This record gives sequence, structure tokens and C-alpha cells, in this order.
Amino acid sequence: MKVFLSENSMIPVKQNGVCLSLEDVNYAFDGGLYAEMLENRNFEAKEVRANGGTISLSPGGTFGWEPWPKGADVALKLKNDRPLFSENPHYMRVVAGEGGAGMRNLAYGGLSLRKNTEYLVSFFIRSYDYKDAAFIGLYAGGQSVDVKKVRIKNNGKWVRYEVKLKPKADIEGADLVFTLRKAGMVHANDFSMLPADAILGVFRRDIVDLLKEIKPKYLRFAGGHIPGSSLAPYAWKDSLFEPERRRQMWNPWAIANEPFYGQTLGLGFYECFRLAEYLGARPVPTIALPDLSPADAQFEACVQDAADLIEFANGEKDTMWGSLRDELGHSSPFNVTHLALEDGVSEEQLSAFAQRFKKLCPGIGLILPGESGDLCRMPVHAPKEDLLCMAKGDRVFSKKTFVELSALPKTASNGPETGTWEGALAEAAYLTSIEHNADMVPSESFTPLLARAGHAVRTPALIWMDAGRAFGTPSYYVQKIFSLYTGDLIVQAAPDDGRVVVSASEREGFTFVKLANISDAPLEAEIEGDFEFGQLTRVIRMEGELAACNTFAEPEKICASDIAPAAPRTAALPPHSFSVLVFRR
Repeated sequence: MKVFLSENSMIPVKQNGVCLSLEDVNYAFDGGLYAEMLENRNFEAKEVRANGGTISLSPGGTFGWEPWPKGADVALKLKNDRPLFSENPHYMRVVAGEGGAGMRNLAYGGLSLRKNTEYLVSFFIRSYDYKDAAFIGLYAGGQSVDVKKVRIKNNGKWVRYEVKLKPKADIEGADLVFTLRKAGMVHANDFSMLPADAILGVFRRDIVDLLKEIKPKYLRFAGGHIPGSSLAPYAWKDSLFEPERRRQMWNPWAIANEPFYGQTLGLGFYECFRLAEYLGARPVPTIALPDLSPADAQFEACVQDAADLIEFANGEKDTMWGSLRDELGHSSPFNVTHLALEDGVSEEQLSAFAQRFKKLCPGIGLILPGESGDLCRMPVHAPKEDLLCMAKGDRVFSKKTFVELSALPKTASNGPETGTWEGALAEAAYLTSIEHNADMVPSESFTPLLARAGHAVRTPALIWMDAGRAFGTPSYYVQKIFSLYTGDLIVQAAPDDGRVVVSASEREGFTFVKLANISDAPLEAEIEGDFEFGQLTRVIRMEGELAACNTFAEPEKICASDIAPAAPRTAALPPHSFSVLVFRR
């Protein structure tokens, strides 16, 4: 087959790139990207149950904690009088009937510890009568790994304690245990365990390393319909306090067989802004509108809340919200250019929001699910067959669009096996086809971004994780290819074989030609053109069995490989493969 490249109508697309979309589904935040290792650290978990159209919430503050050791004389009871902070009023009363008794944290199924890594552990204790030692430490198989002693003050006040723990070996399934040296009673709250090497002090290093490898152009956060305590369903202002005072929220995904799923807001908007900066990505904060009439006074308050968010991100230090950002430690603006809104409300509500918001923030673009914004959010979550059909056709975009993509799995499974090469190849073909319209598609993303093994309710995900490991699916490597090998100018590419989807782009003397061979036959591509685009220097290729997937045991079974070129302007295209040919002038 032949592919002809033409320079006659090159399209400049300098601001285009891959977007990473953070939303709290599949334990993506607490239990995932958030480096906090303890479960229900502040005893504020809520049990969420749905009965028809009614949702009920009940206290579940003992969730994730149990007496230690098994069979010990110890009583755990949830309390809320004279709390540490009113925003999160519950705490645990620990009554030990014998020395060495206390409680352990279940930590999402057990802690994953790394040899010679320091872990920063802190907690608050209030004691009226108990004045002796307490122990906080790591245990594996009932045996101590590293334990520290603290002296409890019995002044009737909440006192914060902090220790550093360091295991001498890699350990899976460990416990964090708190005990009293002798019989007595104390109140305990706000336990925390963070690895000392957490990115920016709050993000899991292995997951962030995977995100950084993609080199995203944008980071959209924090998506998902999370109920909040103020007018905005995701209460960004509530996420700016010190972590202990951030009001824990339940998560609607708790209804999907995860009744205690919530969010402590340890990863708030400020942390996400900093993550975008760390990744070198443009921040795209995302909020959701409540279902209110545009004539409602509270609707206007929501518009102002969004404008305050922009002032927090972009305002100078002498503005109200810009000064708060400065107090938090970031004097320079985050330079937000776009605000995104979740769907769930009518086009009338979106249009009213857009008109009023633009008066307050005229220079900020809006990414909306409807037609009222400067850019349109378009989800493309479809079976692989539909994606391939769309890849073969000419897609016309009526306005600039942020595409959210994923090939739906064929099975009802919610594990890593949903992320097959078959689905990733369909995604690669679709993305290749719309690259011709890159002036109308400034960015695309894969959703959902993250999933924790055993807690996934929406798949396939781009990255899978457990307590101590994370890996990218085949779709992850497709996203990485589109981020690293897309130019600033889109070159017209015309193949003479309908079994291959082709696009081309150019940047600083390099020409990238993407080819998705969606057939079951091996082909050879010969590249020609009406301009000098150089010689083939690299071939980046993905291939494999269609049903193949990456797993914790084989995290790179399907990934991108460098293939040595065999000729200056031709390359082999194996069946069901995705290739990038890199030419250099």
C-alpha cells in the first residue's frame, strides 16, 4: 500500500495535546492517587444505601477499623461530643481492658511497605485519665515490623503525635496498629500514614510517574458528581483548609456495591492545581452545576463560586482569593485558560451559566457538554466495532471539541482484562482518523483514568493500581504515543488501502506518520509526498493478540516498542498493529 503526504494545506495546531481527566471513580482519589495509606482515617465514613429513588446515609465511622489483637479485651465506639474539628465531628473511643490492646486499620486490604522507605504517621489523642505510653507501629502476620512509643498527655485536650516508621524489608498486607501499654481509655482521631517520598507530599509516586510519562498538555480535575456541603456539588472552597478540616463527602459511586466509598478531600483543588504544574500540563478545573432554575438566587451564587475559583487560580496576591492561594504557598498564578462543567443539567441552564460567567470572567473559555461553551465536551465511549466504523468515516466537528474516549469492554468483568489490545487498537484508529481535524479537536482524553483492583465500578481504565503497584493498559501506551508523536502542523495523508487508517503531522524537521492496520493481513506501507520529509529513522509499534491485556504479573505485555527501520521510506505493518513512522529531514 502507498500513503501520499501533501504539504498544500497544512493545519497549525500548536496548543493541541492529550488531556488527563481526573475523576473520583474506582477509588481513584482516596485509596489511589492520594498517597494517604489509611482507610477511613478520620472515622467519618458514611454507609450509602439506595432503595428505589431514595438514598439513605448512616454513620459508618468504625468501617476500616477493628480491635487488636484478635480476641483482646478492647471496646471501640464512635463518638461525636467535643470533636477535634466541627467539620468532621466523629472520633473513636478506645477502651482497653488489658495492656497491649487497641485497634488496627484495614488499609484497603493491607499496607504495601517498601524496604528502607520512611512513613510519616500522625494522629490525635485526647485523654482525661490515661497517662502512660501508647504504641503506634507496623505489623505483618501478627509480628512487629517497626513500633514507636509515645507518652500520652492526660490534659483533656486533643494532642497531635507524629512518628516515623521504616520497615527493613518489602512487605505486603501489613497493618498499622495503635495500642495502649496498660488498661485505660483514650479518644483517637485523624490518623495519617504517608510515604516520605510522596510527590508534593500528597501524591503516590508510582502513579504520578506514569502520568508524567504521557507528558499531558492538559489536566482536567476534579470531575465526577461528588455531593458537597456548599452550593457547588464539588465544594472546591471546602478543599482548601488543612486536611483535618476538609469535610468528608460520600461518593455517588458508593451505590454501585461500594457502600462506604467517600472522599476525605485530601486531594483538593489546590493539590490538583499543583499536580498540573508538576506534570507541565495546563490546569482545567471542573465543577458541576446543581439542578436549579437560572432564576433561582442560588444559581447566581454558583456562577460567583465559579468566578471565585478562577480568581483563586489566576488572581494577583491583592485579590481576595488570590491572596489565599498566596497564603497556601503559591504566590504565582496557575494561569487557567478554561473552566469545564460536568453534564447533568439542561442546555438552558448551561447557556444561562455561560452568559453570566462570561461577564465575570471574559477571558476564560468554557468547556461544556452542550453547545453553549467555547468548546464542547464529547464522550465517545463505544464498543470497538463502532469506533472502527467511525474511524473509517469522515468525522465533521461543528465546533472545537474535547473528545473523551474509551472502547467499552465486551464482558461484564471489572478487572484489568477489560483493557484489551483489541479495544486500544480501535481507539488508536479512531484517534488517527480525527487527527485530520486537529484544528477542531484541540485535545482528547481517556476516561476513566484510574482504577483500584477490587474496587472498580467503571471500566476499562487507563491505569490500574493496588496497594503498592501501578501499570498502564494498552490504551495507556496509545495515549502516550499520541502525546509524544504529534506535530504542530497536520499534514494531509492519503492512503490507497482502506484497511489502514492514516494521519501525519510535522514538528521541527520531524514528520510523524501514524498507521493503524485494522485488518488481519500483514501489509507494507510505502510513504511518498510532494515535499521533502526526510528518511525513516524510527518505527514505534504496538501489536499483539487482540484479547491480550496487561496485568500486575505482566504489566508491559502490550506496550510500544522501537523497531529498527529496514528501508528509508517503507515499513512493515503487522496484522492488528499500530505504528508511528518517524521521518527526519
